[in-house]
Amino acid sequence: MDCQRQTKGAATGGVLRSMLRLAAVSAVAVLLVLPASRAAAETPEEAAAHKAEKAAYEARKAAFRVFVPEPGAPPTVSTQVLARLGDLTERGIPWDAPVPEYWFPVGEVAKYDIHWGVFTVGEATATAQWLRIGDRRFLALTMTAESNGIVEMLYPVAEYMQTILDPATFLPICFEKQSSEGRHKTWDITTFDHARRTGRWESLLRLNPEEFPIDPDTRDLMGLMYWIRKDPVKADETRTYRVMTDEKLYELILEAGKKETLDIGKPYGKVATLKMEPKGKFNGLFVRKGRMFVWVSDDARCTLCRVTASVPVASIKVLLRSIEGPGADGWITRNPANQKAKP
Repeated sequence: MDCQRQTKGAATGGVLRSMLRLAAVSAVAVLLVLPASRAAAETPEEAAAHKAEKAAYEARKAAFRVFVPEPGAPPTVSTQVLARLGDLTERGIPWDAPVPEYWFPVGEVAKYDIHWGVFTVGEATATAQWLRIGDRRFLALTMTAESNGIVEMLYPVAEYMQTILDPATFLPICFEKQSSEGRHKTWDITTFDHARRTGRWESLLRLNPEEFPIDPDTRDLMGLMYWIRKDPVKADETRTYRVMTDEKLYELILEAGKKETLDIGKPYGKVATLKMEPKGKFNGLFVRKGRMFVWVSDDARCTLCRVTASVPVASIKVLLRSIEGPGADGWITRNPANQKAKP
């Protein structure tokens, strides 16, 4: 399969769920199986077509590898995504136009450790970077997660997710997800046409595209996580957002509790945070496979500091390790890695 990527010039919900799933699957090395075979009687022609379809699926799956970007490398966009974006001359902003200023620093890199019990089972990185496609500027939000240690030997997990947003509207243009969990592999691309209020989801490993209606302000989960930082949730406040994830539109309910002082260890120590509980709702029904709590720093950066979750197989914890990139606040000045990066 053509997995070539092109560099175009010079991060968490789905992100959180991915990090938590990485820890959860590390608790038990259970091999996933292929989709169940069709039970209905088939004609010889249908059976041959299904056999060919399964063989093609197996070939695509065998050739697929999750893309892992090099640390510090500029953002890239896959040739498969480019083929689905079409004409971008009216989207994004000119590369040479004034650069927008956001409520978070573009160039930010957040690194996390993923724990199951007393074991560190993986790590995740969320980045926000400018992306150049032709002479247009876009914003790329990227999250990668990988298992490590004994988990990597028993049940390797890798995930790559990238949202490409229009810098002028902060609305998503495309969302790409690549994941590998043991034998289970996923490569999905979702494109957004807000003018037509239509989204299109496609699995590149199964080639079964679907279209679905979207709202004028529909966001994917990664984009929403950065968008919320513009107007942070306040203590004891409840907010509801509509968000696209797993090819569906959900209501994401954020219930904020009290402010708490949280010790996240070196190099940051004690941090003022706000504890929140996210809940998912689809077609009026709550979607819950356990409870999740998140702690976000109570400052201008609104950094995700900690995530805990209780799921059927494990108790999961995701902890912030470091923040890198531009800025002069304590998140940058107290991190030795940023001092070493200076010329």
